[in-house]
Amino acid sequence: VFLVGGLLAHDRMMNATALLPRELQVGTLAILFQLDRRVTTPALLLVWALGLSLAVWGRWFPSLWLLVKLVFVLALSALHGVQSGRLRRFVRDTKPAAGIPGAGLAIVIAMLAIAVLAVVKPF
Repeated sequence: VFLVGGLLAHDRMMNATALLPRELQVGTLAILFQLDRRVTTPALLLVWALGLSLAVWGRWFPSLWLLVKLVFVLALSALHGVQSGRLRRFVRDTKPAAGIPGAGLAIVIAMLAIAVLAVVKPF
């Protein structure tokens, strides 16, 4: 919940702050940077640690559903890396902040696919 919420908040805030004056943009994105470092990144690390330990414990690595699910998890992790990098560059260099087009929809679709694959285990 914290991972997906952080990813979605990041996407929405980056798009919303693009319309703000520069002074407000800097303050708002500095707060978002702290949220990313204190909540979203630890949530991502926890998801990976717990997910991999469950897969090992359940002996699910040969399962195709888990491999497909891992593709979606890798995509969300990569998106988090891109979002964090953009935010870090803005905070450090005050470069223009811009969201990634379609990221919000991609996050929701990936999360739904991950949940369905984990619950249904279709193959």
